[in-house]
Amino acid sequence: MTHERFRTLLAACIVVVFVALIGMMVALSNPDPVDSNRYLALNVEETGASNRVAGIYLNYRLLDTLLEVLVFSVAVLGVRHYLQHSEGIQLSSLSESEVVQTAVSFLTPLALLLCAFFAIFGHISPGGGFAAGVIAASGLLYVAIAHGMKAMEARLNPWRLARIEKAILLILLAFVLAPIALGKSPLSDLLPKGTPGELLSGGSILIYNVLIGMKVFLGAWLVIAAFAQHRGEL
Repeated sequence: MTHERFRTLLAACIVVVFVALIGMMVALSNPDPVDSNRYLALNVEETGASNRVAGIYLNYRLLDTLLEVLVFSVAVLGVRHYLQHSEGIQLSSLSESEVVQTAVSFLTPLALLLCAFFAIFGHISPGGGFAAGVIAASGLLYVAIAHGMKAMEARLNPWRLARIEKAILLILLAFVLAPIALGKSPLSDLLPKGTPGELLSGGSILIYNVLIGMKVFLGAWLVIAAFAQHRGEL
């Protein structure tokens, strides 16, 4: 086993242990099941999020969302691990026509702008970190199709992005565990609720949306880059 594989396996084991500990602490601190009717009756009042869906999956069911992020992280690791044997393939300098490149120059900024809107305002209006991350990765996919993956990798080194993606996951885990230092149960809000409908409302939901958006964006792009490397181009 190479040193890189060992570090990846070790990081995955640490994340699994962290999530298991969070689940145990949440179960011990909340022994009584939550009445599902409260999700609708007191959602905005208790979470501060005008988007009731965001209030549920980033507050009441935050542990479930954290597990979904973990599953996504394992999927990214799996794709990169099983396709790494094709890293020696030299990508061609393929690029599309000028018409496609011009269209992409308009579409990509719009995709990134929509990504930022979904991540920042996901607790107020429809959106969220998962959708934001996929949209941003799609924006980079447009650029890769228009100019070629070789040109993209020259600017966005996959190995460097992989380290950043792992770091974001650790930051997310640290953020959900941070309330313990204040004598609270894990996954509790660190930020005040604010007034529903305003940007600084929803407690920690805004932070979660931004972190998840960045995590999904980098993870999705790494998967796209791995498949492009495996095929020799998009």
